[in-house]
Amino acid sequence: MLRSAITVSQLNFYVRSLIDSDEILRSVLVRGEISDFSLYRKSGHMYFTLKDGQSSVKAVMFRTEAQKLSFMPEDGMNVIVSARVSVFERDGVYQLYISEIIPDGIGAQTIAFLQLKEKLEKEGLFDDSRKRPLCRFPFKIAVATSPSGAALQDIISVTARRWPVADIEIFPCVVQGAESSASVIKAIEYFGRQNNADVLIIARGGGSYEDLSSFNDEKLARAVAICPIPVISAVGHETDFTILDFVADMRAPTPSAAAELAVPDIREISEFISDFRYTLKKELSSVSDMKSAALDSLKSKLDIKHCIESKELIFDKIQSSFFSSFDTFFEKKKNALALSISALSALDPLSVIKRGYAVVYKNGKPLVSAKDTQHNDRLVIKMKDGDINCVAE
Repeated sequence: MLRSAITVSQLNFYVRSLIDSDEILRSVLVRGEISDFSLYRKSGHMYFTLKDGQSSVKAVMFRTEAQKLSFMPEDGMNVIVSARVSVFERDGVYQLYISEIIPDGIGAQTIAFLQLKEKLEKEGLFDDSRKRPLCRFPFKIAVATSPSGAALQDIISVTARRWPVADIEIFPCVVQGAESSASVIKAIEYFGRQNNADVLIIARGGGSYEDLSSFNDEKLARAVAICPIPVISAVGHETDFTILDFVADMRAPTPSAAAELAVPDIREISEFISDFRYTLKKELSSVSDMKSAALDSLKSKLDIKHCIESKELIFDKIQSSFFSSFDTFFEKKKNALALSISALSALDPLSVIKRGYAVVYKNGKPLVSAKDTQHNDRLVIKMKDGDINCVAE
């Protein structure tokens, strides 16, 4: 039976229609190695071949998607691409139309890290000249971290021991996974708008290279660079380095070390004040002895005993008044510091929880009124020995 002939264009259109109608081929993840990579500077489109040991397929990534990449693809790089499969009708070739490229394996991730590091370094984001000094005596510390992580407890513990007069404000963040970078950026923007903290600590505990990869995000680095508050990076362990470490004003090897960098030790300050007071009294006593000796010398040379005795009485009164005022000044400062420490301890939410109370959170934020809940809202009740997940009825 004879059939009517169709054109090549009709054939390619038909094949494309079949492929485009396949639900599976509309969104696929494909792993392979990049080869024959080319970037058209004028259009911004990327073209390459994705291959494995046995096969290859053509791939294209248009400018709108390509400009979102945090690294530049290269030949030999192993990647996982998110794409749809379709046919380029003109050539009758099926290919991948890519929306996202993810480095596959630590080698490719390292390349992406080095490329972003080089880019930001050339822009001057890592220059020492733009890094700001930390406040010597901070009274408000902002912390962006997980509310349930050990990093937060370490920061609170070290701060309470070293500088109990400081107030700590916490912005709960996701510190791992796809949402981590955006979550930390929200914290930075929040504290930046408030602009009433002396220092901002971004912290999370140790983890694998993949666990810390969200802190190699370009948008996060730029948010830190424009933050009006000095930033301390405390991500991972001492041997871990992220882009955040390079752009921050100060890098700490651990969250505990970040707290030590952020606040002074009140015991050292007390010792300094005591030493200063002793030295000052010693110097004043020496000056007093010198002046007394000078008066004695004058008294022996001039027969004005009454005048000299009068001056000595005035000098003794001034000296006594000075030491009395000096002692009163330090006593007032000591009492004020004790009151601040007492007030801080009374306001510490952790101490309240330890007495049998609880704090209710909704969407990661403390719930202050029952009116802010609705039926079936998911709530978290934080108690001294753990959290309780529940639903509002």
